[in-house]
Amino acid sequence: MEKRKDGFIFIVFSVESTEEVNALTIDMIETGLDVLYEPKNIGGMYESCFVCTEESGLKIRACPDR
Repeated sequence: MEKRKDGFIFIVFSVESTEEVNALTIDMIETGLDVLYEPKNIGGMYESCFVCTEESGLKIRACPDR
């Protein structure tokens, strides 16, 4: 879980590969979640991000050191 200074909370799911991030991102888009950003490299990690509520979001992340 990641909490920003403004109180917004992200639930973070770690997966094994960038391919899994891509596949799960498509699944989440198909469920109707609003995309904050599509899969990309951020700080050495490959992740996508969704808004769930006004106070929470979801990240799907593949870490290179896993």
